[in-house]
Amino acid sequence: MLGIILNSCSTPSNFETTPNTGGAFSFCSPNRLQHFHPTLISDESTYLVASQIFEGLVKLNHETLKTEPSIAEKISFDQKKFIYTFKIKESIYFHDSPCFINGKGRELNADDIIYTFKNLCTKQLVNSAYHTVLKGVVKGVEDYFMGQSDNISGIRKIDNSTIEIELHRPNGLFLRKLTGINFSIVAKEALQKYGIENNVGTGPFIPLKFDKYNDQQILIKNLNYHGIDKEGNKLPYLDSIKITFDTSLKEQIKLVVDKKLSTVLNLPFKAVKRIIRNNKNKFDKEVKMQNAPFLSSHFIEFNINKGILKNKHLRKAINYGLNKQELTFKVFGETRGKTGNAGISHPNLINYRKNGVNGYSFNLDSAKSHLKLARLDSNSLDIELDISQDDYKALSIADEIRFQLGQNLGLNIKINVVPQRYKLEKSRYAKGDMYISNVTANYPSPEGFLNIFYGKTVPKSLNTPSYPNTTRFINRDFDRMMDRARRSIDEENANQSFAAAERLLMDECPIAMLWYEETNRLIDSQVKNFTLNKLQLLSFSKVYISK
Repeated sequence: MLGIILNSCSTPSNFETTPNTGGAFSFCSPNRLQHFHPTLISDESTYLVASQIFEGLVKLNHETLKTEPSIAEKISFDQKKFIYTFKIKESIYFHDSPCFINGKGRELNADDIIYTFKNLCTKQLVNSAYHTVLKGVVKGVEDYFMGQSDNISGIRKIDNSTIEIELHRPNGLFLRKLTGINFSIVAKEALQKYGIENNVGTGPFIPLKFDKYNDQQILIKNLNYHGIDKEGNKLPYLDSIKITFDTSLKEQIKLVVDKKLSTVLNLPFKAVKRIIRNNKNKFDKEVKMQNAPFLSSHFIEFNINKGILKNKHLRKAINYGLNKQELTFKVFGETRGKTGNAGISHPNLINYRKNGVNGYSFNLDSAKSHLKLARLDSNSLDIELDISQDDYKALSIADEIRFQLGQNLGLNIKINVVPQRYKLEKSRYAKGDMYISNVTANYPSPEGFLNIFYGKTVPKSLNTPSYPNTTRFINRDFDRMMDRARRSIDEENANQSFAAAERLLMDECPIAMLWYEETNRLIDSQVKNFTLNKLQLLSFSKVYISK
């Protein structure tokens, strides 16, 4: 029964052509939301919400995961001059906000595109888009970044609704990278008035001020949204989206079954089996289950900057000393396809694993051999492991990690359960020893997993936060392979370079892989057009509640 239900719900359903309009969608976020401003987004929960508020030139289709126009209406590429031309849609308006004249959102134009890219090419604490996407790819970004030019020569305004982006050479991944949340178009007025608190976009939903009393975030329909469906109906269909916090998984499930919540995201496999067993008579008519691989990898992140974890042999010993099948069983109740014995890139990536990236399988002899080579004092084997209090999967395996590393290697692991924000701060400032972390791809490419180890963005001082490379892993060969991959003219050549970089990364092991994610979610059967994909990207513009 479990297989039938999951398989029948794992593929996206066809969109309805005559949907009901109105209604409120509700769900519980696994983590507190951080700043919505696109360049600062560092967690999945905030990304999910911000992607309903902001838009970029292009986006990923939520069913096919192929790149398609968003703010841009038409895109062309000159193969001789390496120039992309973006024609911007008419009548796209920023959300109403006090930052605009009379509080009325103005129409987006080419100057906003130029301003957004200039902002991305400005030195600031968190700005990975410049280093991982634009540098060495788009002409003139380096001169602007270094303050040697007032303009980016390769990004030009042709008229109020047209811009050009000129590359140094053809780049097969460039458009796909522009689908990332960092490339959402922002208004100069909003950023100057609100700074990192900026939440003024052009998307289908508008965020209200956070409701502290009810502990919830509300998004309301953008009545001026430019999107329409194939039948000419205005989008979005929903009136609002309500996000709540700190609701137990058991309570969320009950709320969906009782039709007081629209969905439960990221269900563990054990919970799926229990839900189906307890509610089998309600499936299809009242509730549905969806299932798909999720391009997210979970791992132990090592602080390789100080302490005993600077020792590569100790890191290898930990990698070999973890029985990940046991860990995966603790999380999912099964191991098939989830055990983290390969590299950091998710094994469900298409046309990539053939490049021969290997990881670490449980091997006690190898673990003990590397521990001996580490030449550590047996009295100094104390290591702290930080996990987020909101990460229920990490919480469920923390004791197993402590037990295995104690039994197999004699390590004394102290577990610290801390707020997610505190864990992120400790990792960015290299203040802890180990952290259970994860990385989620923004598009189906190994680059999304490897970007967080790119060394050229790492500050020299530990007093300056490092993001996204919180391990502060620096390796010139790794960076060189990543740069070569980003400049590749097609995906096949890029994947070869990414694979070389990943092989080196796994040999240096600044992390220990744990598991590869899958996603299961329970939804109210009245919710329509709520598609599921490998990136778990959510688009609510065509979602509606049937009556």
